[in-house]
Amino acid sequence: MSISIAGHVLPQSSTLSESAQVALSLIDGGLQWLRWATTSPSAHYHFPDEAALVSDIQQGLHGSGLALLPGLGLTVSPAKLMTLELNDLRTLARVEAGDADPAVMVQGQRILREHRLLTATEFQKARAFLGSLGVAEAPVFQSIDFIDGVALCELPGFSVGGAVPSPALQAEAAAFAIRQAHTPREFVDYYRIYLHLANTLPGLLQATPAQRGTAAEVALQALLPALFGALESLSLMNAAVSSREVSLAISNWLAQGRRLGFSRLSEGIRCIVEGAHYRGETGAAAANLVEAALQQAMAVLGANRPGEGELGQDGVTLTLSAGAQNQQVGIRVSGSGFVSLSRIGRAATPAD
Repeated sequence: MSISIAGHVLPQSSTLSESAQVALSLIDGGLQWLRWATTSPSAHYHFPDEAALVSDIQQGLHGSGLALLPGLGLTVSPAKLMTLELNDLRTLARVEAGDADPAVMVQGQRILREHRLLTATEFQKARAFLGSLGVAEAPVFQSIDFIDGVALCELPGFSVGGAVPSPALQAEAAAFAIRQAHTPREFVDYYRIYLHLANTLPGLLQATPAQRGTAAEVALQALLPALFGALESLSLMNAAVSSREVSLAISNWLAQGRRLGFSRLSEGIRCIVEGAHYRGETGAAAANLVEAALQQAMAVLGANRPGEGELGQDGVTLTLSAGAQNQQVGIRVSGSGFVSLSRIGRAATPAD
């Protein structure tokens, strides 16, 4: 028998931290496997830390990095669960075990909200919202992975400048996004782009749908070519990394005179429209706007180390931010280790 964590032999499962034991209890067969592994003479497993242990047990037992918690209606990585405070983790375990105490249920819902843990209900609402927009059956949604689903969950109730757009404007944005998008995440980008343009370009809210559509098309034609050079970015060897490792990698990348870019063109356009205060520029003016926004983002990253990142529900996606509130850069590390910009500046509002 040889089960070790960070080079230290694990004599029995009870010597794990309580957080790891609770997380393992939420994996079907997790505790049973570990008890077997700590007593079997043929078992030889080595893990860098407890989060890796619970994640690898989930993957090994079920062929998926995401554990199903049917009582909560939650699909989540055990690594994400390990980031929760112990009391919060205990509460979720009580709800999952069937504790119907109203106070426990209320606390459970609070924990899910605070940690942005999306349940089946949120995913169903997102699909229903697409249906209300008349686009749910579009070919772009025939294959939706977990991260796509998380992105789509941002749509219901999405507001611009603190106001939820009218149903008619939402339908316009969805129709525009369907014409442009080739993936669900691109749909989310183009949907948000349309709504921000409608709310921030002078007179567009009072214009006709055709005029708003034309303005959105003009914005894409102006910004797409200017962003072709903003797609190359940093790729890490390992997907699951610490915030400190990401920060060091970014510093080294910038020191080579290189830039962080966007994970896709649509995300780049969305970031420029929302954070660089695009006002209908075309041609050289649009190119200058993009260049200035990227230079400013790199300056923010050069002067400010990203703060502690937030691990995604999938257990591998990491989001970080750097800079002050009014001049901030959002960074995302994907499950494959690709580091990209997810937000620049601040979101524009109608008052701007």
